[in-house]
Amino acid sequence: MKILVTTPTGKVGSEVSRLLASRGIPHRWALRNPSKAPANAESVAFDYLAPETWERALEGIDRIYLASVGDQPADPEKAFVDLAVSKGITRIVKLGAAGIEETDVPLRQVERHIESKGIEWTFLHPTWFWQNFSTAYAGGIQAGLLAEPVGERWTAFIDTRDIAAVAVEALTGDRFVGRILTLTGPDRTSRAQLVAEISRQLGREIRFQDVSDAEFRTATAPYLSESYLELLSALYGWVRAGATEFTTDTVEEVLGRKPVGLRQFVEENLDAWR
Repeated sequence: MKILVTTPTGKVGSEVSRLLASRGIPHRWALRNPSKAPANAESVAFDYLAPETWERALEGIDRIYLASVGDQPADPEKAFVDLAVSKGITRIVKLGAAGIEETDVPLRQVERHIESKGIEWTFLHPTWFWQNFSTAYAGGIQAGLLAEPVGERWTAFIDTRDIAAVAVEALTGDRFVGRILTLTGPDRTSRAQLVAEISRQLGREIRFQDVSDAEFRTATAPYLSESYLELLSALYGWVRAGATEFTTDTVEEVLGRKPVGLRQFVEENLDAWR
């Protein structure tokens, strides 16, 4: 078994790579700039928009952890899947998002294409990542304010390490072939609860401010592509509609333990907000 890991420097992909390495499972990093891979990692140049990089990435590979940026169009990834199947790939574990099953977003288009290929597959559908708050939103929290267009809704946030651990089980075992695994944390949490816990552990006040979708778009437009901003706006719309207010026991089913919850996440990431 040898596994190709796409987006190996991402929040989930980096942990997938780390776990595979810790188990001694052969794998290859596929990324635009191979110099970003650790010196001891096998890596190759790879870009969904550069088909000339695909064949080298697939040499000797039989399973793929497949992920992409959320606003990427479906066609390049579908073409890569076609080539992978022609080269003998036997299993794909695809990272998607909770709630896409009944949609026609690019992530789901790629999943349906994989389903049509007659190979083994598992689709991971996580909710919002805890790690968004220790990376993309860390600066605002450091300054004392978290502002998002979510109303008073709740989300069962999940730790990317738990997603990666589930991905590795799906890549290396056979229990979850042909399943869509919807992944959540153990409890529903509001943004107000999150900042209250950060405040408690930091010993200083962090506030949450609900903003409108228009205000969020105006504030983030200078930093985000139009397509990614549209995606975020749609995802926040799902939150405001209550679509993230559910939990599953799938992480515990797969890993035999509870997923990371609010207090543990905050304890382990205080340095991101100091």
